[in-house]
Amino acid sequence: MIYKFSIFLATLIILSLQMLTYQYLIQSYNKQILEYMTAIKIIQHWIEQETDTSGTYFQPCLNCGYELAIKKDPFYCLKSDLYKIFHPQIVLEDSYVFRDYGGNDLARSIIRNQMFDVSPNFTQSGPIEQDQYINLDLRASVLYPYAKTYLRTHFLGKEAGCLFQKYMHVPGQEEIALKSLQSLNLRSYLTQLLQVNASKECVNEATFQKKSYRMWEQEECQQFFSIINSLEYQNQLQKEGLQFIYKTNKHLGRGVLLVDKENEQLIRKQYNNGTFCGKNNQNVIIQEYIKNPYLFKGHKMEFRSYFQIASTNPPILYGYKKALIKQCALKFNLTDFSKEAHVCNTAITKSLKEDIKQQNNEYYIDWNLEELQDLLIEDGLVISKNWLNDYLMPQISLKLFHLFNSVKHKLFIDSRVGEFFGVDFILDQNLQLWIFECNRNPNFLVVTEGRKEKFNQLIPDMIYLQLQLVRNRFIRISRFLKQKLIPTFRQNIFLEQQELLKHEFLINYQDSLQNQSQLKIDNQAIDILPFIHSSNCFEKLQMLNLLYNKN
Repeated sequence: MIYKFSIFLATLIILSLQMLTYQYLIQSYNKQILEYMTAIKIIQHWIEQETDTSGTYFQPCLNCGYELAIKKDPFYCLKSDLYKIFHPQIVLEDSYVFRDYGGNDLARSIIRNQMFDVSPNFTQSGPIEQDQYINLDLRASVLYPYAKTYLRTHFLGKEAGCLFQKYMHVPGQEEIALKSLQSLNLRSYLTQLLQVNASKECVNEATFQKKSYRMWEQEECQQFFSIINSLEYQNQLQKEGLQFIYKTNKHLGRGVLLVDKENEQLIRKQYNNGTFCGKNNQNVIIQEYIKNPYLFKGHKMEFRSYFQIASTNPPILYGYKKALIKQCALKFNLTDFSKEAHVCNTAITKSLKEDIKQQNNEYYIDWNLEELQDLLIEDGLVISKNWLNDYLMPQISLKLFHLFNSVKHKLFIDSRVGEFFGVDFILDQNLQLWIFECNRNPNFLVVTEGRKEKFNQLIPDMIYLQLQLVRNRFIRISRFLKQKLIPTFRQNIFLEQQELLKHEFLINYQDSLQNQSQLKIDNQAIDILPFIHSSNCFEKLQMLNLLYNKN
C-alpha cells in the first residue's frame, strides 16, 4: 500500500513539474513574442522616420490603373514580419511569391511550377468587386503584381511593403518608362554633365536617344515647326524619306506615328501650325529618326535587353545577356511610311503575320547576341570574336546605367522595392546603340520555342534575385534584433542607446548581395554597376554625386 502511494506521489510530482515547466515555457515564449513584437514596432517606426511618402507616388489617383484587390489590414506587416521571425524557413528555404495576373501569363505559370504561388486561385487583370478581395498570405516574400497602384492604396509599412518582402514596382518608375519623362530626364542629365565640364566622349556615352522635341514646351515645339516649315526639310523628306518619328506614352507600338505628309498635317492641326505651342500640354515628343539602322536581309532590327533595378537602397542593377532580337515585318525603306517597316514591336509583327496568314516563323529571330556578332563579322563590320564581351555588353550596361542614373533622384529610395524592364535598343550601321523605348511590366509573348526557352531562364532569375535580397536582409536584421536591440530591453538601456541602434539598423536595412556566389541565378545575369568604372563619365559622375549630396 505504501509502495503504491509512493508511486502515485512520485507521478503527481512529475506531472506537477511538467505542468510548471510547460507554464514556464508558455510564459517564456509569450515574453519572447512580446519582445520581438516590440522590436519590430520600433524598427517600423525608424523606417517611417526615414521614409518620405508625401510625394505623388503614394497618393490615390484616378488614371493610374486599377487597385490591387488585397484587403487593407493595418496589422498585416506586423503579423507577417513576426511570423517569419519565428518561422525563418519561410524566407530562407522557401520561395513564396504573389502574382495577380492569370490566364496564359508565362510568369505566373513559372511561379506555379518552380516556386510557391501564395494565392493560386486568385487572378486579376482589372478592377474587381470588393467582396472578391483577398487577404494576402503572411508568407509572401516577393510581390510581383501586374497592377502598379499597391503603394497608392495600401499604407506603406503597415498594410504593404513589409520588412521581409520585395514589391516589384518602384514608385516613380514612370520617370524611366514613359517616353516623355525619359526624354525630359535625359535632357536634364546631360545639362548636369555639361555643367561639370564633361567631355564630348562622356556626353556621347550618356546620350541614349536621338535629339527630341518636347512638344508641350513652347520653345522646343516652335523649333520643330521652324524645321518642318523650312524648304530644306521639305526637300529632305522628298528625296530621303522619313526624318522624324512622333511618340506618345503608349506602348505596343500604339503610341508611334511616322511623320509623313499625312501625319505632318495632323501635327499641324494639333498645334495649329505652331500657335498652340506652350498651350497644348499633351505628352508628345517628336524625335529625329535613326536613318541608318543595321539591317538583316533588308529588315530593320531591334533587340530587347532585360534590365532589373533590384534595389534603390543602394542601387543594385542587373542586366541579362540573352537579348530578344526582333526584326521589322516589312523591309526597311525611308520612303516607305508603313509602320511595319520601322517599328519592330512583336505585337505589330504578330498582327501582320496573322493578317497575311503567314504560317512560318520567318518574322521572328531566335538569336542570342552571339549570332548577331557572327553576322556583323560576316558583314565585315566587326573583326574581333570578342566584340560582344569587349564592346557590346559593356555598351549596353553603360546605356542602362545612364538611363537609371538620369532618373535615380526621382525614384523611391527603399530596400523593399525593385522593378523589371524590357529596354528596346537599335544598333546603327556605325555600331552606335540607341534606346528606342523602355517597357515596365514587359510582355512575355511566346511566339517561338526559342523565346519560351529564354523566358524560362529569365523570369526565375529575376525573381530569385529579389528573393536573395530578402533573405540577406532577413539574416542581417534577425541577427540585429537578437544580438543588439532586444538585449537593450532586458538591460533597460534602450533609450540611452536608441540613436546608435537606429544608425546600425539602417545600415543593416540596406540591400546587399553579400554572397553573390550563392545566387540561384543563371550565369547570364550581369551586375551593371562595375561597368561604370570604365566609363568616360566616371569622374564627372562622382562630382555630380558630391553636388547632389551637398544639396
